[in-house]
Amino acid sequence: MKHLKIKIDKYEVDWNIILKDIDFILNENDSIALVGGNWVGKTTLMKIITWEIKDFDWIIENIWNMSIWYLSQIYTDNENKIVREEIKDWFKDICFMEKELEELEKLMNNCRDNSWIISTVNNMEIIEKYTSLLEQFNNIWWYNYNNQIHSVANGMWILHLLDKKLCEISGWERTKVALCKILVESPDILCLDEPTNFIDMKSVEWLESYLQNKWWNWYLIISHDREFLDKTCAKTFEMQPTRAINFYFCNYSKYVLEREKIENIKMEEYERQQEFIKKEENLINRFRAWSRAGFAASREKALERLEKLEKPFIPSVPKFFFDYVDDESERILYFKECFIGRKEPLFFINELYLNRKARVWIIWENWVWKSTLLKTIMWQLEVLDWIWTRWKWLKIIYYSQLHEELDKNKTIRENFLLHGLHFEDQQLIWYLKYYLLEKETIDKPVKYLSGWQISKVLFAILGQKESNFLIFDEPTNHLDYDSRESLEKAISNYKWTVLFISHDRYFVNKIAEMMWIIKNWELTLSYGNYEDYKYKLEHGIDIEMNLFDESAEMEIVLIEKLWEKEAKRLKDKFTRKKNN
Repeated sequence: MKHLKIKIDKYEVDWNIILKDIDFILNENDSIALVGGNWVGKTTLMKIITWEIKDFDWIIENIWNMSIWYLSQIYTDNENKIVREEIKDWFKDICFMEKELEELEKLMNNCRDNSWIISTVNNMEIIEKYTSLLEQFNNIWWYNYNNQIHSVANGMWILHLLDKKLCEISGWERTKVALCKILVESPDILCLDEPTNFIDMKSVEWLESYLQNKWWNWYLIISHDREFLDKTCAKTFEMQPTRAINFYFCNYSKYVLEREKIENIKMEEYERQQEFIKKEENLINRFRAWSRAGFAASREKALERLEKLEKPFIPSVPKFFFDYVDDESERILYFKECFIGRKEPLFFINELYLNRKARVWIIWENWVWKSTLLKTIMWQLEVLDWIWTRWKWLKIIYYSQLHEELDKNKTIRENFLLHGLHFEDQQLIWYLKYYLLEKETIDKPVKYLSGWQISKVLFAILGQKESNFLIFDEPTNHLDYDSRESLEKAISNYKWTVLFISHDRYFVNKIAEMMWIIKNWELTLSYGNYEDYKYKLEHGIDIEMNLFDESAEMEIVLIEKLWEKEAKRLKDKFTRKKNN
């Protein structure tokens, strides 16, 4: 069986150990999720495997000379290069072969037109060369490479970019082009580092399907998109700081459950051994005090021979918190026959209300619409034509994707003061520890912090404010797995209303109870989470499933769409949701 063996004794930068005791084998057709907290070296390991980094103490056995590719941004000296040509770069040999075949075909046609004798030496050489070349061309099955480029570009929603120059497309569009290029190249081993970060939900779902159904080679993926990992990876390799890799032969969701069980067992064994060692040391000291040196030395040697267990690594998890003020008001927002926009209408709301304790996810076609709707709800924009009301006692906390609530040129301490939060130094240090922020960061300008640190600074500030309405714009960006789950728990414990935008389907499925869908110039309401939304689309169900009751009419409509058993299951599920 083909395999790639990776053994890294140690890799360090400026005397800081990044990787240590890494030893594993990638087997043929493996689909592996590489997980772990920030700064554990996941990207470094991937760059070592793909030879992006070469200076380390290593053994990588690739005796089958398999091709290994790493997803990175497109950088080129020729910014005027056409996107289609950039993607076709890998096919240079195939393109050359195709042109050579065309030239040989022309020669053979000339021979026939001029009635040359086919048995001549020159003609036979042309025919033999053409036959050999055609066999090579067909063997590599890339005669339809143009179709494949079109298929992958269509799935990534970049068909409209193929004839543009690289200098004319944005950074996130380049990421899509790079992903398209690497999929078309089809290496033996594919290494993807956060492939879902800069692509939309439709492209993410297409990529999932492509890896599941059309990709026959191996791959190794780093991603914070837990739903993506669940659907594409059969194994999970967990990295911990300067420790060996832990191997789990299951997808991400099962790994989380397995890890908890294994960590509990390891911790119990470690604590038991520590208790035994302490008792033995006390006993040895007592024997020495009683002048039983020989017996004490014997016990001491036995203790030295004991194989000491390493204390299990339990990652620190930030503690998110949102303070709320309670009130008896039931309806907090109401729209009727409204046009939402800035100067011109962007979409229409026929009738919509939002009650307290709702958990709403916004789906949109255009990011401008999303931004405009949020600013209208926060009274930063007015509706263009309106009957709309907003509860006057509403206290909104807003988390923006770009962290607009922070002054990036000021320090953490100064940003707390800007929000009217006055802390003594020790008090602020103590509070920031809940968010895993070190005291050294307090007087550092926010612009010099990493993305996940900036996110936690903003969450720390918002956690000190009272509210009864949370509005989140991509709250899980920059957060690692454990931080996302901690945030989900805090939002679930929040007693009031939550309105949010997110590409994290795992997060959406945990939090959302209803959806506002902005589509075809109108905002409509649907109940359930993302899973329910996809189910409706796939089965062509337009009716609101939360409205299911005992009426014969609804029963008939549902059974027409689905078979009877499935109809009953869905009806029971959404009736329970409605009652709750």
